[in-house]
Amino acid sequence: ALAISNFPVEVQGILTNAYDDDGDGHISTKELVEGARIKIRTEKYNRILWKGIGLAVVLVVALIGLNAGLTYGIIDANKDTEVQGRALLVREKGMDAEVPVATSNNEITVTLATLPFLPSSVVSHVENLAFSSEDGSVVYHRKVRSADVRPDQGLTLMTTQGDLVEWDLVDDAKKLSITLQDGTAWKTCMQCTECTAGNIYYTPDILDGLDSFEAATGKEARRHLGTFSRRLQNGGRGDRECNSC
Repeated sequence: ALAISNFPVEVQGILTNAYDDDGDGHISTKELVEGARIKIRTEKYNRILWKGIGLAVVLVVALIGLNAGLTYGIIDANKDTEVQGRALLVREKGMDAEVPVATSNNEITVTLATLPFLPSSVVSHVENLAFSSEDGSVVYHRKVRSADVRPDQGLTLMTTQGDLVEWDLVDDAKKLSITLQDGTAWKTCMQCTECTAGNIYYTPDILDGLDSFEAATGKEARRHLGTFSRRLQNGGRGDRECNSC
């Protein structure tokens, strides 16, 4: 055994605390071996700890990089898409950023005569309508003031300007009557989505109502919004099929 008293005074306390477990003032072979084992074990644990810290640093850096990549991707994607109202515009790379090349829109244009066949919840949300003059030279865009609907039979719409739009399946199923506030009146083909129309967001219930209208009148009830917009703006002179009305 090693006598701790043989070592310099300044290290005797350290040796006593580290190796002299029984407090007899000597470091036995057993105590020395146990101290060596503790040192080896401590070094092993330290290596594991540093490896864990290194792995944690790598994971943190990877997460930061992933977050940066996602942020860049979102910003880059927003350059190619834009939401206008309820339409999603998608642009091709390399083209003028102001020119949309694809749209996603669930609106359809229906003739006003279909409203009696649609759910009442839909009719209550029809706020805007459009109709062309008898010769097609003027397109009137109006807001709906009131709507009196007779389910599966007819309707009477009044605009905020005081115009009246009327249709009755029994009295004159083929014609829709329009009377302006100044008394000017004419009739137009009830199936013409280019002469009188409203825009709605379609659902299965709405499509069922349009099917009922088409079954009752034998006429087509709907058009895609883009087709309506282009044709009505180009003169609104009606469908060729309306020549038979």
